[in-house]
Amino acid sequence: MTKRTIPIDNTKVAESTLTQEDWDRAEGAHERFKELLETKPRAKARYDTVLAEINERQATLRRLREARALTQSTLAELLEMDQSEVSRLERRSDMLLSTLKRFVHANGGELHLVVQFPDSAPVELLVGDE
Repeated sequence: MTKRTIPIDNTKVAESTLTQEDWDRAEGAHERFKELLETKPRAKARYDTVLAEINERQATLRRLREARALTQSTLAELLEMDQSEVSRLERRSDMLLSTLKRFVHANGGELHLVVQFPDSAPVELLVGDE
C-alpha cells in the first residue's frame, strides 16, 4: 500500500475573515471589468482569446464521442445499453462517477478527477482506490 500525503492548509484560509473594506472593494468589480472590456480593445481581444482557449478544452459527452468518431449506436454496444440510453446519458447534467468513468473508458479514455484549491497545487482525487 502506497502512503499518500494529504495537502495541509498552511495559509489558514478557513480562519481568514473578510473585512468591510474587502467587501466594498469587491462591490461592482464585475461592472468595472465589463466597462474595461468595452473601452480597451486589446483587453477585449485578450479576454476573447482566453475564453476561446477555455472553450477548446471543454467538451460535452456528445462532443467527446463525436471527436472519437463514434456513433451513439456503437457506444451503446460498447456500454451494453440501448442507443436511446446513450442519448439520455449525453444530455444528463448529473450522473454517477462510475457511469461517467464507463462512458469515458468506452470512448478510449481514462477519467481523472482533479481538485483545485485557490491556495495550493492541484490534487488528483482517487475515487474508490484505497
